[in-house]
Amino acid sequence: MAYLGFHSIDAIGKMTLSEYYLRLEAYQLSELNDREKIAIQAWFNQTVQATTGKKNPKPKYRKFNQFFDRKEQELAIRNTFADDTLGISEKAKRHTSAEIFMRRVEQFKKLKAAGRIDPNAWKRAKKEGD
Repeated sequence: MAYLGFHSIDAIGKMTLSEYYLRLEAYQLSELNDREKIAIQAWFNQTVQATTGKKNPKPKYRKFNQFFDRKEQELAIRNTFADDTLGISEKAKRHTSAEIFMRRVEQFKKLKAAGRIDPNAWKRAKKEGD
């Protein structure tokens, strides 16, 4: 609770749940600022050291946002605390669609193993339609 600015038990007891979530969001955004500062320092170090290619070395990351995407991380924090989603980044959309696909594959495997899906049903339907 000290990270959220509390130093007495009385103040904690008077706090509402919505105030707690607001303080928690503010704390996480503050932590994001700290991570960004660290990432900027790492970026400067990386631009000096990290390269690809032996003959003609080139920087591994050409843009800072390839290395550290603040917008995506901030959107993830804000979506955690928002009543409705504020949007989703392209990277998160790809990740989410991959998760959905994998869940559906697992569900298909379970249904097939339970005998609830007939893998040859399409062949019979095709014969009946002819």
